[in-house]
Amino acid sequence: MPEEALQAAFEIKTACDEISRRLLRWHWEHKPGSNSLGALLDHIAQRQQESPDYYDRMPDLSGKSSWQQLDTTLCMRVLLDPEKDAAKPLDLLGNTPHPSAARRACNAVRTARNEAAHASDRTAGTQAAILFNEAIESLEEGYAGTALRTSELEQYYRQAEAFLDRCGARKPVARASQPEGQETRSTGKTRNASQRNGSGSGTTNRKQGGGRRSRTPRTNYAVLGLLLAMLVLGLIFRWMGMGK
Repeated sequence: MPEEALQAAFEIKTACDEISRRLLRWHWEHKPGSNSLGALLDHIAQRQQESPDYYDRMPDLSGKSSWQQLDTTLCMRVLLDPEKDAAKPLDLLGNTPHPSAARRACNAVRTARNEAAHASDRTAGTQAAILFNEAIESLEEGYAGTALRTSELEQYYRQAEAFLDRCGARKPVARASQPEGQETRSTGKTRNASQRNGSGSGTTNRKQGGGRRSRTPRTNYAVLGLLLAMLVLGLIFRWMGMGK
């Protein structure tokens, strides 16, 4: 695997960890009750007892004393926890303005992180870059104006562009473009829709122009043919009259 693609995959994994911590911390600090990291670790320990299958193969929690020590695997287990058997369900994602979009975003970040973490060749590194780009688009839909500010989304979009470039998988990437602090869902898709509408207007204009051209008076060939026939007959009769 080329060194550049290997480095990009490592950076994608790191970026996904950062995003995951940001999302979990935002959700945790906006829920009722204690919002400390210690309370989070206690909650995870409780959930491990209640749902050992779901929390199987979790990172070791001992010695963790800061948010920076949490990785995507741990964060997404908490965020995506169905909590069906929880003594006191929190439903962190369900308490957001757009629960379905938030869940899609979390799953997209987790998928990109896993692809990057297991990348062993250039193809896998390229796929990780593509998945990271898709994850950022999902984050814009689920968290713009809440857990992520516009400036932060812009930063992640620039990262996504750079990863695509470095892995040889460049493609157009939509960017958030609303004013700071204003919630905007799927800015890139909105802009794309506007572009489609703009091109549609152009098509309409062209059709209207064609309509104007179709209304331009056209030569009536039937009338011309009749006049020509009458002229020829007139000449014939005149010639016959002169011959008598």
